[in-house]
Amino acid sequence: KKGFMLWSGLTSRGLIPESPLFIDEFLNGYEWKKGEKKTINATRYIDLLEQVVPAMEQLFPDNDYIFQDDTSRIHRTPPVLKFVEENMPQRIDINDQAVKMDDVWPIENLWSIIRNDLSKYEFNSLHDVKQRIIDIWKNFCEEKCVKMIDSISK
Repeated sequence: KKGFMLWSGLTSRGLIPESPLFIDEFLNGYEWKKGEKKTINATRYIDLLEQVVPAMEQLFPDNDYIFQDDTSRIHRTPPVLKFVEENMPQRIDINDQAVKMDDVWPIENLWSIIRNDLSKYEFNSLHDVKQRIIDIWKNFCEEKCVKMIDSISK
C-alpha cells in the first residue's frame, strides 16, 4: 500500500494554500542521489514554509492570524523555530501546545472530512486520490472553516 503526506493550513478565512502541498511532489524539486530516500528535514520544511508565507500574507494582510504546526521533531529544530519566529507574527508557543485533540487541532476535523469523503470511492491510482483531495479542498467553503475555528475550546 502506497501513501503520501501533505501540508495544509486551516484558517477562519479559508484553507491555505489554494490546494494542499503534497510532500512527495514538493520533494521532487530537490536533487537526490541514486537510491537516496526522499525525506523532509528542517531546511526543506523552511523551504516549504517560504512557499506558504506569501499566501498567509495575502489572506491576512494585517498579520492577524495565529500559526500552529504540529509537534513534529523537525518543526522543533532551532532553524525552523527561528524562521517561524521571524515570519509568523503570532504563534502558539511549542511549550503550550496540547497533544493532538480535535477540539484544539481543528485541522484533524478537516482530515476526518477528507478521509470520510475518500472512503466513498475506489481509486485506481495515487494521482486519482490526490485529485479528489484537491477537488474537496477547492469546494471547502469558508463558512465550514469558520465553524471549525470557532469550535476550538477557549
